[in-house]
Amino acid sequence: MSNWTQRFQMMPGNPPSEGYLFANHEPLRRSGHLGHALVEYEPGKLLAFYASCDAGDPKWNGHSGYGWMEYRRSMDGGKTWSEPIMEPNSKAMFERHCGRTLMCEKAVCASDGTIILYYLTCDMETNGHRWAPFFEPHYAVSHDGGETFSEPKMFVHEAGRIWDVLNHDGQIYVLFADCPELPGIELMRPYKYRLYVSEDNGATYTLRSELPFESTVQCVYGTMEFGPDGKLIAYIYDKQDEHNLKYLVSEDAGRSWGVNRRAFFEKKLRNPQLVYFAGGWWIHGRSGNLGRDKGHFVLYHSEDGVEWDRGSFVRLADQGLGAYSNNLVVHCPDGRQQLLIQASHAYDQNRTNVYHWWLKEKETISRE
Repeated sequence: MSNWTQRFQMMPGNPPSEGYLFANHEPLRRSGHLGHALVEYEPGKLLAFYASCDAGDPKWNGHSGYGWMEYRRSMDGGKTWSEPIMEPNSKAMFERHCGRTLMCEKAVCASDGTIILYYLTCDMETNGHRWAPFFEPHYAVSHDGGETFSEPKMFVHEAGRIWDVLNHDGQIYVLFADCPELPGIELMRPYKYRLYVSEDNGATYTLRSELPFESTVQCVYGTMEFGPDGKLIAYIYDKQDEHNLKYLVSEDAGRSWGVNRRAFFEKKLRNPQLVYFAGGWWIHGRSGNLGRDKGHFVLYHSEDGVEWDRGSFVRLADQGLGAYSNNLVVHCPDGRQQLLIQASHAYDQNRTNVYHWWLKEKETISRE
């Protein structure tokens, strides 16, 4: 167990644990792999999105993007949640039977309260009901706390995937890659990670920089976060070396980047999700796809964002693919902060439910 457990408590219990069941797809034999957008639009007011996809395609057994997004609302910092709400744009796209679906991996709240929801546009014809290859990503906005959303608007006129989104100092940062495929399908060519920034609460975006990774062949996924000193760290996953993720550091909000480096993760790490919370850095994802102890949901802690502890398994895999995840720092009315972690976990082959975990400082739990 890592040293962070001396100061922090993971709920519902020290890892590994089952977690809190958030979206139960098992009764209808559906699946919720792709799409874990989370957003806090006012302190303690949250929207948590998840996919609801058909799991009947025997080629993928639930590892599917053939469906739509739903979300639930919390008005009390995640203590209670509403009944599921259909996300309108993804549901409308599915009902058109046009060979495409929309999945929502990221959302952010702008400084004026606008919620921006980002869509991955998935091809449902080329590879059956899997989500790749991808078309151009889109986004929609809500000005009423997620009660309604605008029609989707194209983010860039290029096929690819939005990997991460942040609000920092009133600007929206978007990490995009022109990678229309997933690992194992293509990825033998190099492609580009680009950082886009909006200075008008998500209405328009401009290219700030192209991240100068030495090679992106066989690399995919991406995550980024600002530290309290203004340092921006961006990580990507290397399929050929699941223990050592590539990363870059920017000291000027993504205008320029330092030298290429790698960070070591003892239990491996795939589809990383990075966050700065309670004076430290945290990153989580799947414990790789290859070798020993693969497929589990794993969490790492760091003091500086580059040197990581040995890692803790949050939940152990007992079926197929899962551990797609996201996180959200939640602000309580009394000033406390806590970290919400959402992830998928397979209940049968690659068919997944969605679970929540909470990371809290022990000294604050008694004040709840």
